[in-house]
Amino acid sequence: MSVASRSPSAQLFAARARRQRLRRLFGLLLALLGLAVVSGLVWLVGWSSVLSVKSVSVEGVPSSLSEDVLSRAEVPMGTPLARVDTDAIAGRVAELPEAASVDVRRSWPSTLTIDVTPRVPVAAVSAEGSWWNVDETGALFGASDSRPDDLPVLSAPGDDSSSDVDDAVRAAGVTVLTGLPDTLYDLVDTVEARSEADIRLGLADGAEVRWGTADDIDRKADVLLALIGAQEEPPSSYDVSAPEHPAVNP
Repeated sequence: MSVASRSPSAQLFAARARRQRLRRLFGLLLALLGLAVVSGLVWLVGWSSVLSVKSVSVEGVPSSLSEDVLSRAEVPMGTPLARVDTDAIAGRVAELPEAASVDVRRSWPSTLTIDVTPRVPVAAVSAEGSWWNVDETGALFGASDSRPDDLPVLSAPGDDSSSDVDDAVRAAGVTVLTGLPDTLYDLVDTVEARSEADIRLGLADGAEVRWGTADDIDRKADVLLALIGAQEEPPSSYDVSAPEHPAVNP
């Protein structure tokens, strides 16, 4: 039977069948094309050298510490950026005493950024012939041969000997320091943590403050500032260990 002799319904059915075959073929081609694109992207991102690590940026620390960060990081240069173990790099850099926290992120197309939050010193400790900075957590870092001029000196059992420092006692001294208002912190020259219950502040004018425990810091600070403001001449000592019953010794 010729095409011309086919009935209209048969011709319509044949045309519909051809369209369906073309749609299936077109869909298959689109699927193959999509698979090729995805495979190409996977290869480009995860295996090619196009998006590999070509540079490392260190942020948050002075240039003098950047070399130490890079040395600890051990970044695998040339490795595809997507396959770099950022957690492992952050863990290695976090071992630096000066690092409070570390964040490692990918900066496309080819840079790895290491963002370090440095420790902030609140006091200085003399230990084993060196001076160390102490941050708010009580961690020691940044050893030097001379005392920092702008930090109060914190002393605790074991600081000047080969024995281990009593971490709890030193932490109590740090807690007091970090809890002081700026107006009082600026007056403090030394902090002596004899025990967790016996913390003493040495003021720049030579007066000693019997502070007691690290409790009620705000209340004790208010009382001490009021006592200091009421003195015409610096006394030998203040006692705010019981802030409801403070004392001033001439």
